[in-house]
Amino acid sequence: MERITTAEQLIIFSRYIGQQVVIKSLLNNEDETIGTLKGVRHSALLIAIDEVNRWIPLNDNFKVCEVRLLLKPLKKLTASIIKTANNLPVQAFITPYYQQLGFDMPVFIAPEHSCNCKYVHELDLADYRTPAEIFERNQQALIAQGT
Repeated sequence: MERITTAEQLIIFSRYIGQQVVIKSLLNNEDETIGTLKGVRHSALLIAIDEVNRWIPLNDNFKVCEVRLLLKPLKKLTASIIKTANNLPVQAFITPYYQQLGFDMPVFIAPEHSCNCKYVHELDLADYRTPAEIFERNQQALIAQGT
């Protein structure tokens, strides 16, 4: 997998503000946490977790957390969503519309960038699991630790 910089990650994340994310701390062995992406700045993501806003730092040299968007693959598009997208007044609105609905879309980072046209999932910045699947996995991990 190609490595993308923090600045490039922020470009991608900025297109998905309002979407759920899953956060895994790399500093301790905590469960994965689900939050909502609220904003970005030059080196961090603003994520609401249990109605508390927290800045999660991103750095090219040191990772404290893995943050992935909880997205849906394009194969889950329905006929009604496609019909609505095709009826938008400008064709350029289709991609932002799909992103707003939480679908994984090919990215554009910069002209001739090697990661252009790859899906967010392919760049290891998205997860196709549902919040329920993540919660279930956390519960299974707790049970396994208790035995």
